[in-house]
Amino acid sequence: MQHGSIRFFALTALLGLLVSTTGCKQEPERWNVLLVTFDTTRADRIGCYGNDRINTPTLDGLAAEGVRFANAVSVAPITAPSHSSILTGLYPTAHGFRDNGLFVLEGRNRTLAEILKDEGYATAAAVGAFPVVSRFGFDQGFDLFDDHLTGMFEDYQGERAVPKEELFFDERRAAQVNEAVIPWLQQQGDSPFFLWVHYFDPHQPFEPPPPYDQLYADDLYNGEIAYADSRLGHLIEQLRQMGELERTLIVMTADHGEGLGEHNEITHAVLAYDSTLHVPLIVRPPGDATGRVSRVIDERVGTVDIVPTVLDVLGLDVPAELHGQSLASLWRDVVEEDKPEVAYEPRYYAENLSPRLTHGWGELRVLYEGDMKYIHGPRPELYDLSVDPHELENLVADRSEQAREMRGNLATFIREHAASEPTQTQALDPELVQRLQSLGYLHGSGEGGLEVREELQDDGVPPHERVSDINRMSAAKHLLFQGRPAEALNYTEALIEGGSESPLYRELHAAALAGTGRIDEAWEMVTDTRSGNVGSESLVLTLAVERFQQGDREAAIAFLREFSDRRESARASWLLADLFKVVGQDGEALKALERALDFDPEFVPARVDKAVHWARLGEFEKADAAFVRALRDGPYYAKGSYNYGAFLFESGRLMEAEEYFERARELAPRYLKAHFALVAVHHARHDRVGAEAALAALQRIAPDSSEATAAAQLLAGD
Repeated sequence: MQHGSIRFFALTALLGLLVSTTGCKQEPERWNVLLVTFDTTRADRIGCYGNDRINTPTLDGLAAEGVRFANAVSVAPITAPSHSSILTGLYPTAHGFRDNGLFVLEGRNRTLAEILKDEGYATAAAVGAFPVVSRFGFDQGFDLFDDHLTGMFEDYQGERAVPKEELFFDERRAAQVNEAVIPWLQQQGDSPFFLWVHYFDPHQPFEPPPPYDQLYADDLYNGEIAYADSRLGHLIEQLRQMGELERTLIVMTADHGEGLGEHNEITHAVLAYDSTLHVPLIVRPPGDATGRVSRVIDERVGTVDIVPTVLDVLGLDVPAELHGQSLASLWRDVVEEDKPEVAYEPRYYAENLSPRLTHGWGELRVLYEGDMKYIHGPRPELYDLSVDPHELENLVADRSEQAREMRGNLATFIREHAASEPTQTQALDPELVQRLQSLGYLHGSGEGGLEVREELQDDGVPPHERVSDINRMSAAKHLLFQGRPAEALNYTEALIEGGSESPLYRELHAAALAGTGRIDEAWEMVTDTRSGNVGSESLVLTLAVERFQQGDREAAIAFLREFSDRRESARASWLLADLFKVVGQDGEALKALERALDFDPEFVPARVDKAVHWARLGEFEKADAAFVRALRDGPYYAKGSYNYGAFLFESGRLMEAEEYFERARELAPRYLKAHFALVAVHHARHDRVGAEAALAALQRIAPDSSEATAAAQLLAGD
């Protein structure tokens, strides 16, 4: 029996929140829908959930004008499976997405976007990170699906940098997510719209932008959440200015939380406690804000309930096959006579199969029944959340009969909510295999075909016993990303000494060795990992550059060429082009750039460099076309905007040049060349006021820089 096949008439419930009804039956208005998902956001870190050390006025305002669910739970502490349930109203046992990168949200699943599109809605989404891009099926039903992410190919000063996507998931900030969909919003007419925005910012690494990095210097996680809150406020203000806010149903939630040291779990995706499963859920109904009364619902609910709740509020039929249930009954004031009330059932399922699928350890399955929570795995656990919300006292031994009963209920629940066909991992292309291995999300070869058994299993290593390794791995990744390899080496040595043969652990250790100058040791290790086809691009490229700079240029170029061809690596070919330029082989450099674009036509740094090449040869039409294509493919690549500005400046197109220099500075506020270029372009336009303002901005951030000195001399020469 499926516990979510219920339907409530929620429009009158919403009106009960807002104004008194007249008793006249009217056709329900076609509300817009805004679904907002914050990644990795604990409920207890938001102001309206009791955190007095953070400023989240947008979320607090939504809660003050709507419904806040105090005890919402996710289906999994993992981004992609959780979002699959948010978008389908199904548990992972049915939609089949069980771990990041290893599955696809198959077309047999009908998403909220597809349902609303069939009802005449315009649909759009913009996502903030790699786990929910279109290649994994999350674009189903969207007219516009913007997943254009930008990795750190190099920094804005042209210095080589470890690509973020090889240590953490590739992402973009919430402001850039908004930027991708606001023009679409402004183009909508009278038809209702459904918009989903995904803000990845609260996910590690915690690096909020100014001023949140300073305001929350003692808690950067809070800073990321506060920043995301501010960007949601900007999006909501856009709706207000368009006159659409009061016609829009807003639902905000998170895919999962973050361990932050509870149960010794620093991050997530290892255990299954409420530190990573308890999430915020806020519903702000449409309608005039006058007379709104805030509601707080204490009953346990789930993110699997979002789709049926949205459909119910819109007055649409809730498909019987959905696992979630409409939550409208929990806040409604009146019930339509022909809609019988159905009892709300507080039973929820969650899982964490990543320990088995990623590391080969045991898996975890969870059942919530009222205040009780049962976790099944190699080490079964039972908790009474009413008196032990932090899950510190395992009651399995003391309440063995209740534990056995809940185990049986969980086994039945899994069987009743499983898909007719078993779930299998997908076969992965070599690039994705390498990427997931370097991120720690792949244990095997990526050949696919691994079947998930929909039954309780208690074999394997308890994930609790290996969480310390995951913490060391996380610490090493952060330190390497921050450019602190000597400190990272302390953690990677402990991982290697533990006897692990994990490709990721060996990869991180080799990177730490290389970063501390122990190139020969790193070379030996990466040569060994290369034989297993798990060496990352960033490490191989780092070692190739080191050998080149040490004078072994011929060997470095030969090695890099072989690696590039074998991996079909656009980044390696792009670096190879730079090495060829250094040794004066411009023809070979151009061939390497072309090969990089053959491997990946959207690899923006190579296209920018090719545009620069055409400009130097006087092929201005080719250069202009290459720059335009590069900026279309990589709108957040600051160096691309800067170089196009320089091209336009040299072409005498000063107004356009200013626009692109300004864009480069906006994307990278400490891009000193862009600051200097703005001084120069204002000077060339005889705009003394603009030039002095640009100089002042440069001097504020880098008063002793060569760029500031040159800019001051330029203006002093007038």
